[in-house]
Amino acid sequence: MAEDTTAGADNRGLFDDFGAFRTPTTDDFTSVLTHGLVTPDANVLLNLYRYTEQARGDLLRALGAVEDRLWVPHQVLVEFWRNRESTLSEARSSGAQAAEDMAGHAAQAERTLRTWANRVALPEEETDRLRSQLNEVFDDVQDTIVKVGEGEWQNITHDTSTDPVIAEMERALDGRVGAPLSPQDHDKAVAEGMRRVEKRLPPGYMDKTKEGVGAAADYLVWEQILTEAGRRQCDVLFVTADVKEDWWRKEQGFNRGPRPELTEEIRTRGGGRLFMLTPKRFLEVAAPILEFGLREGSVEDIERVERIGTDDGAYGGWATDALQELFDRLTYENYEDRVAVIKYAAKMDGVADAKSVYDICHYPEGRSLRGFTKPVTRITGLLRNLGKIPESAVQVLKAEYDAGPGPASGFSIHPLLVPLVNELGDEDES
Repeated sequence: MAEDTTAGADNRGLFDDFGAFRTPTTDDFTSVLTHGLVTPDANVLLNLYRYTEQARGDLLRALGAVEDRLWVPHQVLVEFWRNRESTLSEARSSGAQAAEDMAGHAAQAERTLRTWANRVALPEEETDRLRSQLNEVFDDVQDTIVKVGEGEWQNITHDTSTDPVIAEMERALDGRVGAPLSPQDHDKAVAEGMRRVEKRLPPGYMDKTKEGVGAAADYLVWEQILTEAGRRQCDVLFVTADVKEDWWRKEQGFNRGPRPELTEEIRTRGGGRLFMLTPKRFLEVAAPILEFGLREGSVEDIERVERIGTDDGAYGGWATDALQELFDRLTYENYEDRVAVIKYAAKMDGVADAKSVYDICHYPEGRSLRGFTKPVTRITGLLRNLGKIPESAVQVLKAEYDAGPGPASGFSIHPLLVPLVNELGDEDES
């Protein structure tokens, strides 16, 4: 009988090198929640200021139920304290901004009503009746927005000694925060993080536009997780509201689990399996396992915040359909050259130099590029008005200048749009 040369260390199975593709089971989550490492990202802690009081309390109770398995990388708190003030101000002002926006919509609705009434010669008394009903509805909505905002925020303050969110977090995280990296290890990690950003290696490369070493922040978090997981030799559950592709393996537009590269890296550093959940899924998964009750509405509120973050963050507020509509409208108006420049810029890591723009558009030498972005800006505004993209959607194309006023040196597209534009380009070529 011939010797079986496949036996031993080289005898591998379906998931040996492909653990990222194994769908977690309830037993897997039970194991990591009761014996592994549970790590929240900075955005999870910052989002506590965006949740309702009830949802915030339920998420903190869930983290508390993890007990000594809860561990927060030092870099997560660096990011939390760095962004707390702006997050708090943004969340506090959201109600006032919504009320202000609603007032603008009310004025626009009244103007639309008046224009229509004049056009059809509607009697004045009927116009006044409709205007009164319209204003009554808008006033009621504005009052509700203000009332809800004031109720949620009456106790939350910039003063950390009186902020109830800080008080709850202090209790939940006591003794569960990792130490900072040594100066030497920190510098080494920053260098590696920046290298990964340039090479588009996960995690963190989607933060390329952040100033200074801010682009390396995700890697600093990851490095500290790797170190702690290796020290404990355990599985890790990373809870994050970040849905970008430098953390998640995406299939057909859905997040299916952590990037395979991350799963492999944590294994080679001495850790176990890597699991990732959004805050919403963390609550849904942890509640029955850790046996704590969720109040009605908490999961829905956290999902609301996640949805806002997805709409405004992953691709700068743009989705495939909206971007395709922008391209279609530009083409219909004979601005297909703008579409070509946008797609070229995406292939060139976000920037199309002036010479390339002249070549793509077949412009004669010396032609001014002034106003080149106006059609893109105008149609983007139209899509906002139609509700196809949120108000916060990033501008697609902007002019770049080498030094002060003068001819444009080229045009750039927003970094968050680069992968989305490239996806559309790939579909066109297939």
